[in-house]
Amino acid sequence: MKKYFDKWKNKNLWNKISDIIFILFIIALLIPSSRLEIGSFVNRIKAKIIQPSVINNSSASVVTTSNYNWELTNIDGNIVNLEQFRGKVIFLNLWATWCPPCIGEMPSIQSLYDEFKDNNNVVFLLISNQNNNEVKEFIRKKEYTFPVYTTQYKPPEVFETSSIPTTFLISKNGKIRIKETGAANWNGDKMKKIINKLVK
Repeated sequence: MKKYFDKWKNKNLWNKISDIIFILFIIALLIPSSRLEIGSFVNRIKAKIIQPSVINNSSASVVTTSNYNWELTNIDGNIVNLEQFRGKVIFLNLWATWCPPCIGEMPSIQSLYDEFKDNNNVVFLLISNQNNNEVKEFIRKKEYTFPVYTTQYKPPEVFETSSIPTTFLISKNGKIRIKETGAANWNGDKMKKIINKLVK
């Protein structure tokens, strides 16, 4: 141990700082309460880089009439149905409060929502299958203002996914133009252009 310490003392300042940061990072990962924050931070960086992939119009899946029949509850406890938003451009995100990639991409979702919140042709639905009070408290702490919903029902087949976050962008005529799994940059120029195009 003394031999290692003597060797470490001879390192330059930058290498010493790097070693200390690495050790602190490992210690933080071992503390359960800090894992979510670290994971979210890493995914926030990832979300600034990854651009969502657009599905070609001719090969896009279509949300059928039965797929629109999905009961949701907003964080104030009011029940709505996905059918109410049919005919609009729908940004639909499946997420959870314990999911680092979900949390990591939320600032970009908030920015996208701020961009389109006054457009009556665009709807944002961030949906979790967790307890409503748990979700409400999370959103309150983070001070997000985008619309959040919970559901106790299994998603319609077209929205089923094996991992979260999964985000769908649905056109007015029900075509899924984006299906993205994992954290992504939702407030980039690419995303704004496709939403504006779908609105027209």
